Amino acid sequence: MADKIEFPYSAVPGNLRKILEMIPNMGTPPKATQKWLAGIGFSSGNDKRNLAVMRQVGIISQSGGEPTDLWTAFRTRDKVKIATGIRRHYSGLFGTFPDAHRKDDEALLAYIRSSTEYGEKAQRLALRVFRTLCEFGDFEAEADPEDLLDLDEDEPNGGKEGKSGRGRARIERVGGGVGLTVNIQIQLPPSEDGDVYDKVFEAMGRHLKTLIAPQSDEQ
Repeated sequence: MADKIEFPYSAVPGNLRKILEMIPNMGTPPKATQKWLAGIGFSSGNDKRNLAVMRQVGIISQSGGEPTDLWTAFRTRDKVKIATGIRRHYSGLFGTFPDAHRKDDEALLAYIRSSTEYGEKAQRLALRVFRTLCEFGDFEAEADPEDLLDLDEDEPNGGKEGKSGRGRARIERVGGGVGLTVNIQIQLPPSEDGDVYDKVFEAMGRHLKTLIAPQSDEQ
């Protein structure tokens, strides 16, 4: 399996947006190939880079170009699952900036510059690809915990670096006042003992209760 490239880039990111916009209105191909790409109107050499982007991000499989669950999310316009897939691929970026989708260009370019050996033009194209993908996701809505925790499928590293769990707890005070949203990200060590993960999430639950309990005493 190919090494993960966190910041794929395309010379024509505008066409990447057009391809992703077309997915809900077309049939799902057995494989997304150069022939398929030309058949939907994108036959230039530059457009082939968009297939590479789709493979790297996980919209189609690395090996054969078969549509994945993330393709299905684009097809059904499931913005929450799309956001989950984008967070999964850009895990290093979102690990540094949990609100990376809201960061300004300067901050993101600084991160890309420190994480790649790209020239300035490629850095900006990688940023545009990231921005394009983020347009399709909803990063503020609550995600299904199964979508957040099931990160092994189609992982470029095959899940060999352990499991990563992400959660989000939203606390709203009755009668008005300031709401609190708690974002939690956990990097778990590789282990075949499921009890290890159970204990981690059990401990996390106890700590969440300590956050919520003081709120419930207020009138």
